[in-house]
Amino acid sequence: MGQIIRCPLNGAPCSKPITVEEKTFFLAEAEEPEYDRRRRRKAINEAIGAQYKVRSALDEKGINAFTCKICEMIQTCAYGIADITQNNANVLLELGMMLALGKPTIILLKKGQEQQLKLSSDFIATEVITFEEYLDIIDQLREMVAKQPPPSPVQDLEKVQPLSANGLRKMADDIVREFKESVKEAKLDTVALKDEKIEVPPELSQKIDKLAEKLDEMIKLGFTMEAKTVFLRGNFYYNQGKYNKALADYNRSLELKPDDPDTLCNRGTTYGELGRYEEALASYNRSLELKPDNPDTLCNRGTTYYKLRMYNEALADYNRALELRPPDPTTLYNRGTTYVKLGRYNEALASYNRSLELRVDHPSTLYNIACLLSLWGKTDDALTYLEKAIAKDDKYRQMVKTDKDVDNIRNAPRFKKLVETG
Repeated sequence: MGQIIRCPLNGAPCSKPITVEEKTFFLAEAEEPEYDRRRRRKAINEAIGAQYKVRSALDEKGINAFTCKICEMIQTCAYGIADITQNNANVLLELGMMLALGKPTIILLKKGQEQQLKLSSDFIATEVITFEEYLDIIDQLREMVAKQPPPSPVQDLEKVQPLSANGLRKMADDIVREFKESVKEAKLDTVALKDEKIEVPPELSQKIDKLAEKLDEMIKLGFTMEAKTVFLRGNFYYNQGKYNKALADYNRSLELKPDDPDTLCNRGTTYGELGRYEEALASYNRSLELKPDNPDTLCNRGTTYYKLRMYNEALADYNRALELRPPDPTTLYNRGTTYVKLGRYNEALASYNRSLELRVDHPSTLYNIACLLSLWGKTDDALTYLEKAIAKDDKYRQMVKTDKDVDNIRNAPRFKKLVETG
């Protein structure tokens, strides 16, 4: 769970990226006497169980006074325990910080010292355990831990720290605005996901990645992200090849805005990248029910049909997409690969050539034409296109070594020379 809070010392917004660990207690305790510390820890560990962690400033080397580091430690813990038996100044200061930060806190106090404890009735999340020996705290502490509320979202913070809550709301708005602007700058706000990734400058990509993480922190604090913002983050994750994250965002976006055809289309493409073709097909089908004759969705569904070896269905989608948007090189290229599977080589070559007119010297198209001409038995022409493809992208020099589509030209001297050169 994430939390961003104002500094309890000077009221300024905390600049540190705080992440609250939900199963963690901060323990404010005196260092001496050592035997008390050992007994206290043993009792606390037995009471809270292995599923919780305990952090203490005394465990951090080099920290011997209250510092920003200790404040950070307190903020990262969901709950607090303070043993004020020794009336230690550092312990009391840490207790004050836990209460100021709204941490549900359990106070440990030796019997007979109750009169020293004066707490305002406003501290409703504070519990007090009195004891003779530390073994006495185990049962009470175990019961109190079981009753601890989950870390408070911004709605609860608003009740006790309205200024901090307002600051968080403004911060959330600024993060969303900056995220949208950055995604647009990266040209990732497009609706249709393409087969070729968009090149995003590294600095801009890192910026968007950090903003995407901050959006998660805002959600954990209780803010609701609009569907469009979640959708855009899905686009970013998709372009980064983080398909599971993209899928989670598209699903979340559809929860917020059910039956959005653009999100359904992009979810289908993401399912395809994950090899979940049946689910991809279902997502595309639903998108086309809502937004018929969308060329992007038709082209993407055609690719899924192709992966499922449903070549006639794929061809029908590509043809319809080209009726709606004729000069699209990607759809023409995909239709060419489908014609090849159907053995319709003349039509395949025509489709590839038209795609190549729109994307001159596109290496993948050059390579596929070479494969087609090899299957067709046109050795010299196939080698000419293969040479062009390798000149544009050397990866095809390795790929061609095992590609069965070029078996017909594999024994040609030009082929052997071309492969051996690399």
